[in-house]
Amino acid sequence: MRRFLVLLAVAPLAVVQPTLAGAQTADPRDVVALETCVADVARSNPFEATVAECTGALSATCGAEMSTTNAIAGCIMDEGRAWDALLNRWWEPMKASAQAAGTWDTLLGQQRRWIAEKEAACQRAYDRAGGGSIRVIYGAECFRDWTARKAVEFYYALYR
Repeated sequence: MRRFLVLLAVAPLAVVQPTLAGAQTADPRDVVALETCVADVARSNPFEATVAECTGALSATCGAEMSTTNAIAGCIMDEGRAWDALLNRWWEPMKASAQAAGTWDTLLGQQRRWIAEKEAACQRAYDRAGGGSIRVIYGAECFRDWTARKAVEFYYALYR
């Protein structure tokens, strides 16, 4: 059980069910949809509003369209993968900016702390289910939410 969550938290492309094994990369359409959401909402709204408006935008219908816990978690992870793709895309300009400003070590340290905090938070979310099957949904939502928030943070740092 613990190994599953570690894979979910550490390897964002880990899958929540065997049938998703081929879906290890984000759907480019999902990435574009989230990037468009962030750009549109961020244009005239503060950070928290952008996070609230765009997080869950793709997975909002997972429960209505899916009939099993693992299918719902897989749907949520699909959005998480798209957020992770944006986070990785925006990491390179964040890194370049920090290197140019002489703050690379600080940024890298912050990122490492964030990863540790995300892993701990997602472990707690997973454990909260007490062994029930809902734990995979809690883990997927945690990964999606933490990754979305960090991606939006990067966007605001780079483009606002």
